[in-house]
Amino acid sequence: MAPCLKRLSRVVEEKRFSVNGYQLAAKEWHCGAPRKVLALHGWLDNAASFDALAPILEDCHVVALDMPGHGQSDHKSPQASYNLWDDLLDVLAVADQLEWDQFILLGHSRGALMSTLLAGAMPERLSHVILLDAVWPQAVEPAQGPKQLGKFLRDNRSVHKKRLPSYDSIDDAVAARCRGFLPMSEASARLIVERGIKEQEGVFRWTNDPRLSNASAFKMTDEHNQAFMAAISMPALLLMAEQGLAGHSQQREQLKQYSHIEQKVLAGGHHFHMDEAAVDIAAAIKVFISERSIA
Repeated sequence: MAPCLKRLSRVVEEKRFSVNGYQLAAKEWHCGAPRKVLALHGWLDNAASFDALAPILEDCHVVALDMPGHGQSDHKSPQASYNLWDDLLDVLAVADQLEWDQFILLGHSRGALMSTLLAGAMPERLSHVILLDAVWPQAVEPAQGPKQLGKFLRDNRSVHKKRLPSYDSIDDAVAARCRGFLPMSEASARLIVERGIKEQEGVFRWTNDPRLSNASAFKMTDEHNQAFMAAISMPALLLMAEQGLAGHSQQREQLKQYSHIEQKVLAGGHHFHMDEAAVDIAAAIKVFISERSIA
């Protein structure tokens, strides 16, 4: 990676990293800014997830990755898997290439789950961790382990039969994404689609690896989740969306026991960082980073 020769305020560049045998694509804002931020997007999203937020984090050198199998990054090899912890080695490899011994980790959705795991496991690498509308993976009781592993094995053995949806136009793909499991605004969906789709034989298909929809081999228990939350020692900020995954009252009640993690609820849905709430999110992040430091 070429070093930042000067600060490029509000300028975005495309980057590529060669890590662990494959290529990862990324978007970079404010190269040379003093705060170093690695941004991790959600499941089936890509680096465009941060197109609204990163430009207004003026003091932050933001590198937003297309995680493996997403966007413009390579797919993993046939024998590899996409369990949350598998991608952490890629995050660390990118940070090493950037020569960031310590950095801020900013994660949305699946990226937030990964951020919780890395914050608990390798606190020495992070100065701050910021979670957007997700905290921990959905817990599974240990007794469900054999069933969970069986689903993973069956999914992977039959993945060659999977075909991602095709669309006659980008507009059709945008409309489909707006109607998805986690509805998005048209403007936000278009950003994700335009980075994550390509034309093949007269139709438009997602570039995502079909294996991303496979079951995980194992899932963590409540005890695992609690242990990782308790192990977070650096300043931590959780921003929840009122109509999102982490903003409902039951989870907010559960989170009260983690008083060492600063928590705020902001207006919007799960992709609030891509919509009007981006301004409020940026403001909260700036205050948090400036006021909180490791003792």
